[in-house]
Amino acid sequence: MSRIAPVAIKRRYYNIGVFTSSLIITYSVYVLLFGWGLKNGLFDARISGNLPIAIDSAYCFIFASLSLFLSLQNKSRFKSLLSRLLAVSVFTWTILVMIDNFTSIRIPFTIGMSPQTSFCFLLLSLSLYHLNKANRKFIIQGMLHVVSLISSIVIIGHLLEIPEFYRMSFVPMAIYSAIGLFLLSVSSSLVNRNIGLTGLFTGKLIGNIMARRLFIQMALVIIALGYLRLLSHRRAWMSPELGIASITVAFLVVSLLLVWSTSKKLNAIHQKSKLAEQNFRTAVAAAPYALLIADRDDKILMANNETRKLYGYKKWELLGQNIKMLIPEKLHEDYSVKKANFFASPSATKFDFDDELFSKKKDNSEFPVEIILTPVRVNADTFMLLTIIDITSRKHHEEIIKRQVIQLQQKNEELEQFNYISSHDLQEPLRTVSNYISLLQEDYPENLNEEMKLHLSTMSSSIERMSRVIRSLLDFGKLGRNKKLVLTNCSSLLESVITDLGSLIKNKHALISIEPNFPEFYAYETELRQLFQNLINNAIKFSRDDTPPHIKISCKRKKGFYKFEVADNGIGINPANSEKIFHIFHRLNSDEKYEGHGIGLANCKKIVEMHGGQIWVESEPGKGSTFKFTILKFKT
Repeated sequence: MSRIAPVAIKRRYYNIGVFTSSLIITYSVYVLLFGWGLKNGLFDARISGNLPIAIDSAYCFIFASLSLFLSLQNKSRFKSLLSRLLAVSVFTWTILVMIDNFTSIRIPFTIGMSPQTSFCFLLLSLSLYHLNKANRKFIIQGMLHVVSLISSIVIIGHLLEIPEFYRMSFVPMAIYSAIGLFLLSVSSSLVNRNIGLTGLFTGKLIGNIMARRLFIQMALVIIALGYLRLLSHRRAWMSPELGIASITVAFLVVSLLLVWSTSKKLNAIHQKSKLAEQNFRTAVAAAPYALLIADRDDKILMANNETRKLYGYKKWELLGQNIKMLIPEKLHEDYSVKKANFFASPSATKFDFDDELFSKKKDNSEFPVEIILTPVRVNADTFMLLTIIDITSRKHHEEIIKRQVIQLQQKNEELEQFNYISSHDLQEPLRTVSNYISLLQEDYPENLNEEMKLHLSTMSSSIERMSRVIRSLLDFGKLGRNKKLVLTNCSSLLESVITDLGSLIKNKHALISIEPNFPEFYAYETELRQLFQNLINNAIKFSRDDTPPHIKISCKRKKGFYKFEVADNGIGINPANSEKIFHIFHRLNSDEKYEGHGIGLANCKKIVEMHGGQIWVESEPGKGSTFKFTILKFKT
């Protein structure tokens, strides 16, 4: 037998059921204790009054409430079985009461339940027994509504002092019994809240909302007018004919006012809905992309002008047709699977098949597209809003970019090869000239005067500088080759760099301050080491003669990157040259005082750009420099 899962009961309805069960059980226990006190002489009935409900009714209320409570839990077979046993107990007792009331057979141990109460408990127990059976929910709701109707009539009878309502030609039903039965029947009907009158009052659609408001207003008005009519009859304010005519007119006027108020609210809601629909249709029509709306059965419900232009169809050729007409047959199976996943969990999603999704025009030509599916909720149903983008041009540009990237890679390889060959070819004649100079100096010292020796020494120094420049150029070209991102501990890397520069730092009496807690991130470790080494080396080299170098290195975490600063107290840089210093072979100082080839900062710029960052300098002559650079937070 199929069952309704307990998770189908919303939390607030579950809480209503638990509260109702607890309240009725508590009151019933009070009745039993009160009855026990009367029986044993603890209370005087003349002073404290009689029992508010019959003893057997109190037991039935306890059993029925426990059965409802266990049905709401529905977490184990034992609880389900116990719930049914309690319902069967109530059913059995009410059958005995009805036999005692409506046949000549007398049951010796019946205690006083009225026939109306027993009939209501009979229907309630049957409903509780089958409460979680999905195939009987309509019958269950019907029985529960009957109980609610009978109990509400009895409550009205007591409130308006109309004995015919609560007697019904039998023993009177107590008002407390009627209230308990009404609460239990309503709480039980919330388990299948979408069925019957309960569904009318618990739904979220506009009709349900207006039904709730209108019913409450009409019920209050009818009860108030009925009570006034009852008073006029009892106190003879007017003749019966005038009373009936007056209440009829009053009902008509009040009904007209309620209908007018309701229609006004519905019209306002309809106008808002119509305006929203018009805005939606305007947005769809004006969209720069092809837009389609289709239902679960793939029927096209709406298509904008761009769709008709893109596919070559007329409006009447699209509306009502299956959307698969726009999809090549070879993709139909994949489309069905992806559509099922979309409706199983509706959310905006890109609809592609490994980036190779094609659509079909009226002339059967295929073209690459990108489709975005967006769920559109209308009442209780979900529709597909398809945004279709023709990516033919994008694919064409991607192919061009791919070819350009391949060509660029080939050019880079050619440049690297040229750089290597050129450097090698340039080094060879330099070595030859250097060797001949050494031979002249070693083999013919007696034939060389002081001027010739000076010329040869100058030539040798120039050749050595040229050789270093060529090696630097070769290193610059190799920078970044075979690079690999690795998780780098920046603090450890800086300590290693400072250790390698220990001799220079000691000779220059330099002080290097490093902020604690440097980050750990993915970087090209060898190149990053060279970056810090060049910046620290430059800060020491370009120090003032009268002041020991003091270098401060810091890092700040920013959104998406790390920002480093290397500050010194050296000779500084003219702001006009703050960009030139990063150009290859560009030097600001003479070779005699500051050795170098003008390639160190060019290397730094290239390394920083490899890390997706930027490098710049802030400086004033004589006040030191602060080199700042950023490193992208790479994700691997």
